[in-house]
Amino acid sequence: MKNNIFSIIDDKYDNLSKTHKKIADFVKENIHIIPFLSIKELGEKSDASIASITRFTRELDFNGYAEFQKKVSELVQKDVVPMKEIKSSILSEEDNSTLKRIIDLNIGCLTSLYNDELEKNFNESIPMISSSRKLYIAASRSSYSVGYYLYFMLKGFIEDVELLTNGTSDISNKLSYVQDKDCLISISYARYTKSTFDITSYFHDKGCNIIAITDSYTSPIALKASKVLLAKNTIGTYSFVSAMTIANSLVTVLGKVNKEDTLRRLEKQDAIALESGIYL
Repeated sequence: MKNNIFSIIDDKYDNLSKTHKKIADFVKENIHIIPFLSIKELGEKSDASIASITRFTRELDFNGYAEFQKKVSELVQKDVVPMKEIKSSILSEEDNSTLKRIIDLNIGCLTSLYNDELEKNFNESIPMISSSRKLYIAASRSSYSVGYYLYFMLKGFIEDVELLTNGTSDISNKLSYVQDKDCLISISYARYTKSTFDITSYFHDKGCNIIAITDSYTSPIALKASKVLLAKNTIGTYSFVSAMTIANSLVTVLGKVNKEDTLRRLEKQDAIALESGIYL
């Protein structure tokens, strides 16, 4: 059996039934989310029955969906997107200024960021966040920078906000206090981390509102989200400029929900920081 799942599908594709070709097409287009989908969820997303998926995997010479999913996971784990983009950028032999090229790439990414769907989802996310009993933010690995920035800024005027990430020793204790009136902002980009997905799934099972900041409507956290704020990374540099822009926009708008209280809290924090000698 070949190691690459794409090669296995391509070799068998012409002889597959219409239903199995539909499943194959979905798998190839959404390869990064397959490790996170149960056979039932894959059936719902690909509009195929569980029996059809089982027959499809056996048609590819696997014992069943579990073995097939494991093979997909092995492939996805090798595809470290951030490192691939950075390596590609480093190996580039363009004569133009690297600084200007990266700036232009980020400008292009921001220019294509805004659309009516993003505006709608963004506006509908605000009351979900502002009316929540407690706000949680989940992010890890490369997405952690965006999550921490969002947490740090919101903590300035929102008292009940908590940052969740892998490596937090007491995360199970924190999750034990989650209620259905809480809200989660989940941030995850390909390759999607299991810890963020597991946290998002936990909040989903609790019936909480979930705002996903991610790069695809079919990313693992998007599948669990109430609202998806689509902010793709810059191709060629793996820059989080779009995600940071979304985060900054959330901070600004949420700060305006109760403007007087926000300003009062920020001024109080500035006074404490100055008294404590935090700043030069």
